[in-house]
Amino acid sequence: MRTALCLFLTLTIAACAAPAKPTATSTAEPKAEPTAPAKDPKLIALEEAQAALAMDPDNEECIIWVGRRLAYLGRFQEAQAQYTQGLGLYPKSYKLMRHRGHRWIALRRFDIAVADLTRAEELMQSQPDEVEPDGMPNPAGIPIGTYRSNITYHLALAHFLRGEYAQACAAWERGGGTNAANPDRLVSSTYWHALALFRLNRDSEALALLGKIQPDLKLLENESYLELCLLFAGKRKPQAVLEGIPPGTSEHATRGFGLSAWYRLYDKSAEADALVREIVERDPENSFGRIAAEVDQKRATGH
Repeated sequence: MRTALCLFLTLTIAACAAPAKPTATSTAEPKAEPTAPAKDPKLIALEEAQAALAMDPDNEECIIWVGRRLAYLGRFQEAQAQYTQGLGLYPKSYKLMRHRGHRWIALRRFDIAVADLTRAEELMQSQPDEVEPDGMPNPAGIPIGTYRSNITYHLALAHFLRGEYAQACAAWERGGGTNAANPDRLVSSTYWHALALFRLNRDSEALALLGKIQPDLKLLENESYLELCLLFAGKRKPQAVLEGIPPGTSEHATRGFGLSAWYRLYDKSAEADALVREIVERDPENSFGRIAAEVDQKRATGH
């Protein structure tokens, strides 16, 4: 009995002391922990603007920047509420009126846009002009507009979108000197002004205006408007306007609508209608080219 017990203990100890049988190991790399997606810089900028406003709730500039940051995120109704609240504190603020009027265009409320921007123009009559800082700066970091030129630009555009071409031309003419001071604003305002003149059958005036635009202008961001001015002036071929410009972009909406307007000018309705449909179906909703294309489509189809 004792012998059997000793033998059992000996075998047990030997088994415990024996090297363990190797187990299979994976050669795969350990899985990396998932990383959180980067936060949208526009959202970060909004949060910073909101924090600044919270520290100084009655500051006009802080109110404006919260509205602008909301608009850059496409939150236009919230932006309008912000501007309206600000106007309760500053009812004679041409700056708040200018920004609210601009965003009514994005909301397709052209009638209210005209009212706000007309009021902004009136309020600024006795005020000195100043450069308006950009919320989304161009690569050079140089703003292309002043408050006066931005008010003129958006007021004239709102009239144009309402089909009030004579009023649009009058607004462009009132702001002509301010618009001419900057090449980028010059080409954008000349383009829209010329379109309004063409639609009033004032072709010679439109061509005279376009003739002042030279191909070698030094621009910071409005290359598309320059190309369209050159197209209408007969210095660019229509097939070159959209070359290399991908659909689904604001640049495609800008150039595409301009090209569609050129097609209509030369009685090429089928080409114009096809291009407008593409813009409305694919391009960003908030670009002015897309908004103008929607207006033209409604006029062409009657609904």
